[in-house]
Amino acid sequence: MRVNPSIVLATLIALGAVGWILSGQVSDQPATAASEAANDTAKQPAPTRVRVIVSNAADYRAVIRASGQTKSARSIEIRAETDGRVAKIGPARGTRVAAGEMILQLDEADRQAQLERAKARVEQRRIEYEAARKLAASGFQAETKRAEALAEYQDARAEEARIRVDVERTRIVAPFDAVLDERPMEVGDYLKVGDIAATLVELDPLRAVVYVPEQQMQALVDGMTATARLASGEERPAIITYTAAVADTATRTFKVEAEFTNPDGRIGEGMTTELLIPLPTVRAHHVSPAAFLLDDQGKIGVMVVDGGNVARFRRIRVIGSDGAGAWVTGLDETARVVTVGQQLVQDGDLVTPVEASAKAPQS
Repeated sequence: MRVNPSIVLATLIALGAVGWILSGQVSDQPATAASEAANDTAKQPAPTRVRVIVSNAADYRAVIRASGQTKSARSIEIRAETDGRVAKIGPARGTRVAAGEMILQLDEADRQAQLERAKARVEQRRIEYEAARKLAASGFQAETKRAEALAEYQDARAEEARIRVDVERTRIVAPFDAVLDERPMEVGDYLKVGDIAATLVELDPLRAVVYVPEQQMQALVDGMTATARLASGEERPAIITYTAAVADTATRTFKVEAEFTNPDGRIGEGMTTELLIPLPTVRAHHVSPAAFLLDDQGKIGVMVVDGGNVARFRRIRVIGSDGAGAWVTGLDETARVVTVGQQLVQDGDLVTPVEASAKAPQS
C-alpha cells in the first residue's frame, strides 16, 4: 500500500508540536518554584549590622559621697539651780574644761550658817528620838510619842540635806570634758534659778552630718567605715553611728552621721565636710552611657548580643560613674554590649555584630 507523503509529514509535525508543548509544561514547573524561593529570600531583611564591645566584669567598689558639716557630739546650756551673785569665774571662753572643773562660783551668803544650824537641829532631834524610843520600849511613854519624835528627826535630816544641796549648787561645774563655748556672766552679776550660766560643747568625738539620696540609703548600715574630708583637704577616718529611718519631706534625703576623733579640738562645729562611704566590692561592667536604652516600663538597660548573634535587652543598675563611663550590674560575667545601632534593633532580632576594641577600665 502506498502511503501518501503529505499525511506522513502532517503526522510528524503534529507529534512534534505535542512533544514541544508537553516539554514546556514539565520544564516550567521547577523554574517557577525556584523563582518563588528566590523571591521569598529577597523579601527577608538582612541582619542589622551593629557595633559591639566585649565587656568583662571587674571588681568595683562604689563610694557614696555626701556633703554636710561638722557637729559636736554634745552641746548643753548649764543653768543656775539656785539664786546668788557671781563671786568667782573659772576658765575663759574657748577653753577646754574637764569634768567637775569649776565654771562659776556663787556667793554662799548665809548658807553655811544655815547648814550648821540644820546639823545642830538634826543632832537634837536624834537625841529626842532615842529617848522616846527607849521610854516607849519600857512602857513609860506612848508609842505615838516615839513616832512623833521619829518624824521630827527625819524632818530635820531632810532640811539639812536640802541646805547642803543648795550650798553645792553655788559651785557650777562642767558635767563632762568639753569646750567652754559661752559664759555670759561675770563677777558681780546676779543669777536666778533657770538663768544660763554657760554653754558647753563636746568636740571629741566630732560628728559629720550629711544627707544621702534615697537611692543610696539602702546600702548603708551603722558601723560602716567612712572618711570625713574637710574643706582644707584634711581627712579623718570615721564610723557611721546613725542612719535616719525617715526621709526629709522636702528633699527626700536621709540624715547620716559619722563620728571621728578630734583630740586636739582643732576642728570646730559647723565646718564644711564631705563624707566618703565605700560600699562592699561587687562585680560590675564599665559601660558608656551612650549605650543605655529604656524599655517599655521606663527601666534602664543595654542591648547585648548572645552566642547566636541575637539581640537581647538586659536591664541594668548603675552603681557608680567616672569621667569615662558608668559602672553597672545586671550583665553576665562577659557580655557583648551593643554600642552603635542599639536603637535600630529589638529584643530577639538577628544581628551582624562588628567588634570594636575597648580598654579595660580601672575600678
